[in-house]
Amino acid sequence: MKYIDRDISWLSFNARILQEIEDVSVPLMERLKFVAIYSSNLEEFYKVRVAGHRFEQKYNGDKKNKFGYRPSYILQQINNIVSDQQEKLGKLFYNELVPEMAVEGIYFLHKDLQETDIKLVSDYFDDYLQGNFELLEISNQTKIELKNQTIYLYILYSQKEYLRELDYKKWGRFITIFSKKQEQRIIQLDDIFKYNVHKYLGTSAKVYAVKISRDAELYIDEEQEDSVVKKIKKSLMKRETGLPCRLLFNENIPFKFINDLRKKLDLDMVSLIPGGKYHNFYDFFTFPAFTKKTHLYHVERDFVKCERLSHTKDLFKEIKKADVFLSYPYQDFEYVVDFLQQAAEDKRVTEINITLYRVNETSKICQALEYAAKKGKKVFVLAEVLARFDEATNIYWGERLENAGATVKYGINNLKVHAKIFTVKREEKDGLSTYAYLGTGNLNEKTAMLYCDHGLLTADKRYVNDLDAVFAFLKDEKYRPVFNLLLVAPFVLRDTLELLIDHEIEIAKGGGEGKMLIKLNSLEDPRMIDKVRKAADAGVKIDMVIRGICCYFPQTGAQKKNIRIVSVVDRYLEHARIYHFHNQGKGKTFLASADWMTRNLSNRIEVAFPIMNPMIQKMLCKEIKCQLNDHLKGRYVANGQENSYVEGGDEKSSQEKMFDLVKQL
Repeated sequence: MKYIDRDISWLSFNARILQEIEDVSVPLMERLKFVAIYSSNLEEFYKVRVAGHRFEQKYNGDKKNKFGYRPSYILQQINNIVSDQQEKLGKLFYNELVPEMAVEGIYFLHKDLQETDIKLVSDYFDDYLQGNFELLEISNQTKIELKNQTIYLYILYSQKEYLRELDYKKWGRFITIFSKKQEQRIIQLDDIFKYNVHKYLGTSAKVYAVKISRDAELYIDEEQEDSVVKKIKKSLMKRETGLPCRLLFNENIPFKFINDLRKKLDLDMVSLIPGGKYHNFYDFFTFPAFTKKTHLYHVERDFVKCERLSHTKDLFKEIKKADVFLSYPYQDFEYVVDFLQQAAEDKRVTEINITLYRVNETSKICQALEYAAKKGKKVFVLAEVLARFDEATNIYWGERLENAGATVKYGINNLKVHAKIFTVKREEKDGLSTYAYLGTGNLNEKTAMLYCDHGLLTADKRYVNDLDAVFAFLKDEKYRPVFNLLLVAPFVLRDTLELLIDHEIEIAKGGGEGKMLIKLNSLEDPRMIDKVRKAADAGVKIDMVIRGICCYFPQTGAQKKNIRIVSVVDRYLEHARIYHFHNQGKGKTFLASADWMTRNLSNRIEVAFPIMNPMIQKMLCKEIKCQLNDHLKGRYVANGQENSYVEGGDEKSSQEKMFDLVKQL
């Protein structure tokens, strides 16, 4: 095996989420949140990755991918792995979480209801649901069209079959049927229908849950003469009726009936995924909160103040003095929002240029851009319309900003724009000054509360001159940019990384200390993996923190010895990308928006930017080293002991230590 397939590796990452559910040191309701995260991850995985393999298998033949695996093999492996994981999830949920919630007075009712509970459920049905729903009887002539990701009750009664859609948006999913200070009794909408089925069918009716997941890829018709926005809008409407990629069902359904349903939905046998009696566990994001039971949740921590920005009203003046480095969620992303708001209101600001990949629906950043445009400032926005599952939000803000007077471009030909950057032009006494932001994560106030990222506010001409070249290209793709400092994909990032690795190889071969510290979300690109292997074989010591996909597999003794890879899964989502090359003690450190995936290095606009402040360099290296030695939340990857915890005995996790590192900086 030369490479691990990316999707098999991703399932190993989701197994680390299961470990967080299993970890009794995690507060109880936070463990429940990881149930939702695991399920949400898996749902997207099926809609995108599994659907993609099915598409390849059906329309392009069962050809090997770049890792050497056929879709048929990958799909079979996915089925086996997911079935085992789902079984483990069910055991963790019902055998551990539910009993532990009951100890806290939170009774999640799912079986063996007491008579008093049955009466409460019956009354609720009579008051809110009776006569307020429809049953669809299934016959050989019935055309079945199940809504995407919607739970249906599949009911067998008197040799007949029925479907009942569960509308959680209308009725809610988790219904509190009894509440007192020390006791809450909660039941799912599914069970309210099940316990009352005798009222609308009969006592012998059998009730099961089923759900369809559909292909979430946007198949855009390039022959259409519509604008890209209109094409995307049309494709978004088709997403809900896309090719089915899995039918999740209660394994207790007699095979004859689920097989009939499978045929009606035009699915193959591999699409059948057995599950428990409940689906869409990601709905546990909406489980009732018990805020007074503070011990059930993580302790809220105050942001680490950025003293320079907290004690000034003139952000421009402070940034011009020296670069401002920020770390989220340890520090408040509102500093970035405040700067853009100040730029929007400042009469001397003439121009703002920005890239938007994922923004939240109520984005303060977009509101600031809107205000700036309405005030007559020149605003250019590159809104990446192909940011999966954020297409509609990006179109919404793009059109709203256009209406305000901004110039909006919805992506560029053949390249996704994934860079997280903006520039602000301001007329000052000494002429036109440019201020800028470069980051590793999205310009999104909501995710900045959960994702670990870094950002830099700067007026340094070495940064801003190169950023001007990036935006010149984004505005006019015929422009040929030249970069003196930034590593921009697809222009120079890959080649420069290879040169930096080659330099460490030369040092090691010459008897020196070749070393690399790398932090990524994903290591997937075969060419980069081979380069890392070559470095390890030459004696370069390579320590990597890779949260998610890792397609590397050691092939030599030197690689096993010299490459250490750890994944950290904890309270926050590790999202920053850091590249550090030892360079004989004169370290070169970069922050970046790019993972080492083929798509990032060859098919996207990405920006990696050097960190020149020695103190920040030192802090970033400490961040990686803390995570490499995190025995509480760090797991080994790709060394034959996948997901086994890092050895050690420290009482603090690396994320807890990050608060201290940021304070020290």
